[in-house]
Amino acid sequence: MKKTILLIMLVGFLATQAYAAPITTNEPKTPKATLTLEQQLAKYVSYPDVLKSKQQAGIVVIQFRVNSASELCQLEVFSQNDKLNHTLLRQLTGKKLPGYGGIGLELYTVRLHFQPG
Repeated sequence: MKKTILLIMLVGFLATQAYAAPITTNEPKTPKATLTLEQQLAKYVSYPDVLKSKQQAGIVVIQFRVNSASELCQLEVFSQNDKLNHTLLRQLTGKKLPGYGGIGLELYTVRLHFQPG
């Protein structure tokens, strides 16, 4: 009789485990960037005063790395206008890019488009 009860309990336990759903959480394990790099950087940059006076449009190339705190570091701006380079460096240094934190080895290159307006 004891063996029969134990066998029934074992079968019941195995049957419930077969239909058990794994535990899931609503939080993702790693944050995902919903915006492109260009879009995230554009949030931090305003139309430079250097370009406003001439009502110019332009494209500027920026290279950077992202440290473990998701902050921009080792910024480099590629344009022939030193004032523009300095303005963009000042606006972007230390800004955060959620979802891109790392050990700072990957070099990112982004083109920013400026339109007068």
